[in-house]
Amino acid sequence: MIVIDEETPRWIRELERFVHIKSLLLVHGNILDLVSFPVARSDGNGIYRAEGELSGFFNRYLAGLGYEVVGSFDPVTGLCFADDDMSGRYEALTGARVTGAAAMESSARTGRQDDNSLVDANTVMDGISTAINNRETPCAFVFHFSSRLLDSPDHLSRQERALFTRLLKACLQAKEVLRDEQRWSNVIILVCDKINDLPVFLYLNNPRARSIHLEKPDQQERIRYFQASYRSFYHSDIEQPGMDLAAQFGVSTEGFSYYEMMSLVSLSRRERIPARDLQKLVDRFKYGITESAWDKVDKTHLDQASDFFYGRIKGQNNAVERVLSIIKRAKLGLAAGSGKRNQRPRGVLFFAGPTGVGKTEVAKGLAELLFGQRDRLVRFDMSEYAAAHADQKLLGSPPGYVGYEEGGQLTNAIKENPFSVLLFDEIEKAHPGIFDKFLQILDDGRLTDGKGETVYFSECIIVFTSNLGTVASSDDGRDRLVTPDMAYDQVRDTILGRIRDHFYFTLGRPEILNRFGDNFVVFDFIRPPADTAIIELLIGQLQAALREERGIELQLEAAVVDSLDRLAAENLAFGGRGIRNLIDSALVNPLAAWLFDNNIEGDTRLRLSACIDHGAGALQRFTLDITQD
Repeated sequence: MIVIDEETPRWIRELERFVHIKSLLLVHGNILDLVSFPVARSDGNGIYRAEGELSGFFNRYLAGLGYEVVGSFDPVTGLCFADDDMSGRYEALTGARVTGAAAMESSARTGRQDDNSLVDANTVMDGISTAINNRETPCAFVFHFSSRLLDSPDHLSRQERALFTRLLKACLQAKEVLRDEQRWSNVIILVCDKINDLPVFLYLNNPRARSIHLEKPDQQERIRYFQASYRSFYHSDIEQPGMDLAAQFGVSTEGFSYYEMMSLVSLSRRERIPARDLQKLVDRFKYGITESAWDKVDKTHLDQASDFFYGRIKGQNNAVERVLSIIKRAKLGLAAGSGKRNQRPRGVLFFAGPTGVGKTEVAKGLAELLFGQRDRLVRFDMSEYAAAHADQKLLGSPPGYVGYEEGGQLTNAIKENPFSVLLFDEIEKAHPGIFDKFLQILDDGRLTDGKGETVYFSECIIVFTSNLGTVASSDDGRDRLVTPDMAYDQVRDTILGRIRDHFYFTLGRPEILNRFGDNFVVFDFIRPPADTAIIELLIGQLQAALREERGIELQLEAAVVDSLDRLAAENLAFGGRGIRNLIDSALVNPLAAWLFDNNIEGDTRLRLSACIDHGAGALQRFTLDITQD
């Protein structure tokens, strides 16, 4: 007998409460999963956990309550009963002989096979209406796959409207059965994907109806499952797991269904991964790997992270220090509210500040430092996701829509490589609806794509960038809110204030801002002497490229560097990208033209000096003096 106690899943306890007093129950949610429930042993010696299909549970549960007729209907097999005795009682009550096979044969004879699911449902409703209107025999009928009985709840065909009107009338006329001081409510149970898959008139203001949400197993239920099934895992040589391991299972399987947990047991046995190697087993199930890329990140390598970043990023010490702290936390996998590895992303950063100051470069460096290659950075330009339904580009189109089979750009990228740095560039340009997806990623570390497959983000570092607070729209165009002559504290406070206003007032979504927490990193303008360091870095990269690719040794006289430095100091508002553009114009372009015109190839030494003709504004002209040794 099924036991109802504090450890019974909540939806079953709710079912136990209302099956006795309602005549129409609508069960929705995680209906395609297996269900787990406590059962008393036949010898009275304790309780065990049973798992099975939802249809089998209802047959067992309702029969255990004393219902003498328990019928199950679905659009494929029609109306069936658990045993011949129930079928006989149903026929005696109704005078009908409608089994699943008989209904399909009747459909075939009438030539209505294109719509036989509706024909079947309307056919069996005659008998069901009669059965639940009796006062002598307790009857319960479960309609499985009820969402498949209609095309759209807002646009019912005549037959669909007739079917659900008959269902409504039947539940309104359902009687109670009183016998030997016991009471049963004759009941119809509709099992559907979502409550709004069914016509609203069926349950709106209907005191005889009650909806029950069948949720996925919560953390405590997952822990109970693990404890009950522990000995089924490979090489489990002790009776019960320790509480630490059980708690880790509860955290690591966040969002898992019963079927997925059973699959985890099967995977353990098939691949010979014991339950004590739980993280290895879960990673195998989620990502198809047995060794986490995070485990390959060497601590000695991370100890040199500051040198790595400071060698590439100039003038952004505050940002670099913040990133270094995130790296350490990501490596350990710690988070508030969990003593074990949680399922949220390894790290979340929100980079804000002027354009061209190194936000994207830091994200690239992060991918290279952690995973050894810059292509582990997966970048999404959010200006491409500004239209309504843009989330379908990220997650994939729903079934039946164009591009469904291609999947989503974001979910495909994470499936291919779950150990990545995700960069969402200029997030303020995204459609507001996309932020709902970000909420789920930041909270739960997972998304369900258009194909219904779960994608996990718990091994990612996620970086958002934004230019909010740097410019503002005005009647005359766009005004600069922050300028290079401001102190960094003033720049930071102005930008953070504008970001706060954007999420609170423009979007009206303060909960999104809350998910970022204290992970905002405001980049400063490029200021002297950082501009000189950037020039030296870019020139060094140019010299290395000429040496390695063409065998040309390039030397620059101090006057060249000084000239570039003076010009860069006058144009710091455009940041490092502006300095790079300046070097392209002043140095790379005339040098490339000279090399091409003179047909210069390998084993050559060049010495450069420059004569600068200051033109008007940005039209400064450069003449290079090039000497070939």
